[in-house]
Amino acid sequence: MAYSTISSLDTDAAQQHSRELRARLLSSTSDTYATGPSGSGNGERVLVLGGTGYIGRALVPELARRGYRPAVLARDASVKDDEAFADAEVVTGDATRAEDVENAVAAAPTAVVISLLSGRRPNDAEECKQVDYDAVMNGIRSAVAHDVQQFIQISDYGAYRPELIPQVYKLQVEGELMGQHHGALPWTIVRPTAYYPYLSMTFGDVKNGLPYRIFDHGEYNVVNPIAREDLAEFITNQVLSADAYGRVLPVGGPWVADNVVTLKDAGQMMFDITGREPEWDVVPMATWDKKIARLTRIGKMSKKVAPVAYYLEAAKYWSVVDHVAPAYGSRTLRGFMDKLKDREFPTGSFRERMKNGTAVMPTDI
Repeated sequence: MAYSTISSLDTDAAQQHSRELRARLLSSTSDTYATGPSGSGNGERVLVLGGTGYIGRALVPELARRGYRPAVLARDASVKDDEAFADAEVVTGDATRAEDVENAVAAAPTAVVISLLSGRRPNDAEECKQVDYDAVMNGIRSAVAHDVQQFIQISDYGAYRPELIPQVYKLQVEGELMGQHHGALPWTIVRPTAYYPYLSMTFGDVKNGLPYRIFDHGEYNVVNPIAREDLAEFITNQVLSADAYGRVLPVGGPWVADNVVTLKDAGQMMFDITGREPEWDVVPMATWDKKIARLTRIGKMSKKVAPVAYYLEAAKYWSVVDHVAPAYGSRTLRGFMDKLKDREFPTGSFRERMKNGTAVMPTDI
């Protein structure tokens, strides 16, 4: 998907904007949400689609702790042996198969369905449609058919400025929920800013002595990412909450210096934590744009090249578009990176990241 709105960037103006925005956030208090658990269940069954992924590993135990009866749809029944799902009902099936989702919802009276579904390869258009749209639709239709009391869609803050394939499908899902296209179904939409592993993908590179890549000055945008534990608590707060029905809830992590960052700030954290002097791989955005244009042209004739062009476009998007939302939680990006200091994990090359998507990120913490 081409960039129709991100062109002719004013390098100096963007840097000034980011510095002013960050300073404003750090001098302000976000009081939209009160951090802390609110509400508890009484054994209501909550089915989580995509529950065996990164966020699900925090959400499912949180639901159980708060008195709900979590169920997850998993391709592999051995998920039950994982400690994170010890208190969950595991239903074997694939969310991309409508009959499997139908069976999971119908297996027992279900009060709430939560969708965490998100494709692992955002540069794979076919997978994005299957996971970010078709599979979520399976959940919505089954929820309507079985009189589920609430459908919670975990979307993407990028839906405020959808330029990438997954964001477009997530926005379409939101529209169909809001419009009740598939029948009456109370809904809640959560739009998280970003998760810590995405901002830590190159930690291993820095630890192993490689430079950190930035575009121009590295201060095109600002983001306040949110920890999965804090997001899990936030999502659980919305379960069967009358205040959450029919609402779109943007959410990010705390507005503190260790969590409100530009990409250069994130890189500086890595150098500080690893004890290295900063070493920047500065890529001119104009050069990157020319590479995108060239690969996009080639991609029209080669299916193998098209995903590469998309990956470069996605890298630009996440480097220049602000993702700032009301704050929730107490954990910080710096705290997450501190946990990586003594770890060994595959750093992966740029090409490997493009091919494997989120699989190369340190998602076990």
